[in-house]
Amino acid sequence: MENKKEDLLNDDWINEFEKTDQLYKDFYKDNLYYTNIYYLYINKFNEIDKIKHENFLMSSPNCITREEIIGILKRNSLADIENRPYSLLSIVKYNVSLDTEEITHFLRCDEEEMEDYNHRFLTSVKQIDAIYFEKTIHMLHDLNDLFILFYEKMPQQNHNNNNNNNNRSITKKVYLQKKTLSQHKKTIRNYDVMR
Repeated sequence: MENKKEDLLNDDWINEFEKTDQLYKDFYKDNLYYTNIYYLYINKFNEIDKIKHENFLMSSPNCITREEIIGILKRNSLADIENRPYSLLSIVKYNVSLDTEEITHFLRCDEEEMEDYNHRFLTSVKQIDAIYFEKTIHMLHDLNDLFILFYEKMPQQNHNNNNNNNNRSITKKVYLQKKTLSQHKKTIRNYDVMR
């Protein structure tokens, strides 16, 4: 009778399972609590002027809130000590959303297959709103990135300066006037004569 009780209470298999499970913990999908943010500053000659990097700690898992995005953009719209202003050009999210079953193939893939994965992971952020990341396999958390591209603003030009007129487009004002009844009839008559 005592042997049967020992067998029922024997929890060695549970301990063994937990040890094995611990080995695979890095391959389970998990919430993201941080991401890398890269700021790319492009000058008026379409050259990358500067790149900045920061590790960003998210206030809620898998999400950078709208308020955080606006704060990030305001803080980083000036790139250097010259205080040259930059405007937002684009935001691109890189989120490694592999499933556990895909890991082996991902680690062994060639360049062409890696290109396909990159297209799958890379998405453009269309509007300034909360940015959500999918859960990621724990060992790949460091690969999730946000790229923010800024473009150098052109200095305001003086409208009275004639030398700069060639460098900017000129908008001509067009005034629309309501035609009187007599002008309208005249047009119709001309049309009839042409037939």
